Amino acid sequence: MADDDNTKAENEPPLEQASFEMNDADSEVAHNAIRDAVKDLNGVRDVQFVGGGVIVTFNPIGITKEEICTAIRRSGYRETEITSNPGNAADENQRPLRLLR
Repeated sequence: MADDDNTKAENEPPLEQASFEMNDADSEVAHNAIRDAVKDLNGVRDVQFVGGGVIVTFNPIGITKEEICTAIRRSGYRETEITSNPGNAADENQRPLRLLR
């Protein structure tokens, strides 16, 4: 049984993290609105709020960063910058990406 669990974990693609800096999203109401907008999207595994932003851990096969951005915008808040961590959610080598408006 343990071998089945290990094989399943090895076959799953690595998770990615995207960090979104948010404007005016520092209240519990804002956190709840953003969390509700993204938590049930296909591929999203975790939503964490840190400082003035949000970190979304996701499976890139299930969803793209752009789709996460769209969901955040639909919740009534705007992200200003994305930091992406492709391939390994635990890796510390992050690269900044800019959204064009």
